[in-house]
Amino acid sequence: MKTRRSGFTLIELLVVIAVIALLMAILMPALSRAKESAKRIVCSGQIKQVGIAVLAYASDYVNRMPTYNSNVAKKPYELVHSYALYRDDFVDANGRLLPMKLALLYEGKYITEPKVFYCPSNIAPLYKYESYCLPKPWGTLPQYFNSADGTGHNQWVRMGYTYLPIDPRIAKDATGTPVESARSVDNLDPQLPYMTDLVRHLNEISHTRQRNHAVNALYKDGHVGLCNDSRVFSDPVWEQMEAGAVLELPGSYRIFKLIGGQRIDEGRAL
Repeated sequence: MKTRRSGFTLIELLVVIAVIALLMAILMPALSRAKESAKRIVCSGQIKQVGIAVLAYASDYVNRMPTYNSNVAKKPYELVHSYALYRDDFVDANGRLLPMKLALLYEGKYITEPKVFYCPSNIAPLYKYESYCLPKPWGTLPQYFNSADGTGHNQWVRMGYTYLPIDPRIAKDATGTPVESARSVDNLDPQLPYMTDLVRHLNEISHTRQRNHAVNALYKDGHVGLCNDSRVFSDPVWEQMEAGAVLELPGSYRIFKLIGGQRIDEGRAL
């Protein structure tokens, strides 16, 4: 007797493929959201770790914040470039790179893994850990990325967060921006974050939540909050920064005030 071979018909096979495709279409957005949520949690944990390291540093240095620094040694708290950690033009008498801002935490062993300075969701290569590891170790200059990315960036090591510790009592310039960063943890503005995800370009915001842009923000008391208030990200300051009408540091300061819940009207807090 002949045995009849069982198997899928063409129609059955197409139906199975269609079902699998439908399931994938349903599951992929959920998987993507879960992946982003996981990265957002990792980022929040890293920022929390920075906050703990800042407090440990402050306890060893008479409550001082990590100095903001510039290539002008006499103005260690002058507000310049919220993301620069090392610069080839900021060296000691022996030519050794001097740490700036949160790099002081790395040099002091308060943070031992430099990846902590980079959100895993960062979009621009300029603010990714991998961009500053050729040559190894991280934190050395010159870096291949700076000269090979096609834009001729300065020989700096950058971090993937915005660090802007604000003392509300510090004098302000013509734009209403403090002229210096906070020198002491005690002097930090408790209402404003002093570190967030990158806030330089709206199209490079690291996170989303409920279909809105979102940033993690570190506050004086050590807690990390997530801001996804649509009013923050629809404020005109973003377009003004892109157009060059508002410079980066005044723009970042205004954004920090918005994240802290202070509404802005024509560049001034209400």
